[in-house]
Amino acid sequence: MKCSILLAAFATTMLVGAASASAHSAEVTPAQGGGMTGGELLGEAWTQGLSGRTAPFAGTCSTVARNVLGPHFVDGTATCRATPAARLFVFFGSFCSAAEYPLLTTEQAQLACAISSDEAIHGLTVTVDRGRTIDIHERRFELFSPQRSVRLPADNEFGLPAGRTTFTAHAWGAVVEGFRPGRHTVVLQLVAPDWGGTYTFTTILDIARPR
Repeated sequence: MKCSILLAAFATTMLVGAASASAHSAEVTPAQGGGMTGGELLGEAWTQGLSGRTAPFAGTCSTVARNVLGPHFVDGTATCRATPAARLFVFFGSFCSAAEYPLLTTEQAQLACAISSDEAIHGLTVTVDRGRTIDIHERRFELFSPQRSVRLPADNEFGLPAGRTTFTAHAWGAVVEGFRPGRHTVVLQLVAPDWGGTYTFTTILDIARPR
């Protein structure tokens, strides 16, 4: 599905430590942060991207919620700056909207559509600072957004008709937290044969030292 493949470039990540980073590894935990549940973070990330408030393919990170960052990839890479308080929200999945499917107007129908699309995902892992690889294609990392309303701008990055619409999203996702000052590199690996095979996305995260 178009929306699913675009999401690969919008919001999936893994961290791999660089030599300048501390040997301490950040942790991968079920998504939450900034006073939001994982499903709410998912809905907010998509709302920002669809509305044009963030640039999905900017090669940087944006703020999804307080102290929660989401990466936006160019050619599979995003480079971001943050503080030790930051959590990196990483996810992969699909959304379905009334703009693309006019008959899908309810949260239940849109969510069923997104879940069906994500059956193409066979594997999704996160590895932090060259440590243990974490499989997030598991129930405890599964996310279901509430239905959200958004105004799509003309010439939006997702090729959808401009105007007000609703959408609901599904994904597997996590937050990576506990970064120490230094450079961290993140790599997410998606396995989806029906979408062309295996994809890798890298986030380079520079954590500033407290002043």
